[in-house]
Amino acid sequence: MIQLDGSGAATVKINLDGGPPVFAKLFPFEDGPAVHAKLQALRNAGLGAGSPFQAVEPLAWYGDEKVLLCREAPGHALSEVFDDGTELSEGCVRAGSWLARLHKVDLRIGAPHSLLVTGELTSLAKRLVKAVADQPGYAEVALGMLERLDELTHDTVDGVVAQSHGQYRPIHVFLAGETVTVIDLDRSAPADPARDVAEFLHRLRQGVYSATGDISRADQPCNAFLGAYREAAGAERLRNLRFHWARYAFHSLNREVKGGDADWRDGGNDVFRHYREEFYRVAEGRAGA
Repeated sequence: MIQLDGSGAATVKINLDGGPPVFAKLFPFEDGPAVHAKLQALRNAGLGAGSPFQAVEPLAWYGDEKVLLCREAPGHALSEVFDDGTELSEGCVRAGSWLARLHKVDLRIGAPHSLLVTGELTSLAKRLVKAVADQPGYAEVALGMLERLDELTHDTVDGVVAQSHGQYRPIHVFLAGETVTVIDLDRSAPADPARDVAEFLHRLRQGVYSATGDISRADQPCNAFLGAYREAAGAERLRNLRFHWARYAFHSLNREVKGGDADWRDGGNDVFRHYREEFYRVAEGRAGA
């Protein structure tokens, strides 16, 4: 069992007779056939066999069981080398190039997502309300950060759209030789490409921090990722990056406050200072965004 969440969705790794593993993903709702078709379309659009940049290969859709079978992504996940600066930076270059290739494909599949949707402000609001309800004294700090995020919204632009991944994270990027294979494209849809970039950068920095305790070790891998993406896709797709990236940091801080791990009082504990610094580092343009 690889994953099982409250919705009923599950992912299971299957090994048969010593052959290569396959992954069975249960879709308890009605979106399974669309995900299967999406993966096929992406591979046919240039992310398939023979390309150095690939989407995971779907093998079959079983409608009666609502199960999608996929071939195992070869190699190791980028998230496995968070503590190896050289290998991580090299992998981030390839991850940035893969994402640029996706964002440049001549394909629009899935329900389009507006900037309002990709900004996930309703999700941010729900978590923030819960955090303040549990920790009323956090309200003043949170309002100050919310005002700074509001300022960033004035610099956002509508209409920047590409075929997005939807949850682009180091754990979903697999490296094997010259090939990069990416999994979990269930949420791929036409959307603001900067959201993919922001999610990857945020997850990368938090992963390095958790693995090493030193957030500065994430600077070079982040720069490598951004440099490779900009070179391959251009800077115009990153118009809204600062907003998306800051929102991710704020959202994560609210989770830590709600869970009791981040204490903002008396200057804050290490967890609070870490996330708050991440937020203002991005908001003030010190992160390359």
